[in-house]
Amino acid sequence: MPEFSWAGTFGSTKDGLPFIGPYKKLQNSYFALGFGGNGITFSLVAAEMISAELTGKKNVDIKLFSFDRL
Repeated sequence: MPEFSWAGTFGSTKDGLPFIGPYKKLQNSYFALGFGGNGITFSLVAAEMISAELTGKKNVDIKLFSFDRL
């Protein structure tokens, strides 16, 4: 039996975009769920969108990545 293990899991969505932003079932929570090779790129996009939301600046593009889109 190994002492340690590691896994690199790749996920995807039907439209190929990550989920970024609030999730209605968990109040006061924001998510940045990127994946695959684009995870690093989407993490910057998510950070900018979520920080704008938290400071009261609305970003219309956040709807593109919402949990409600699918």
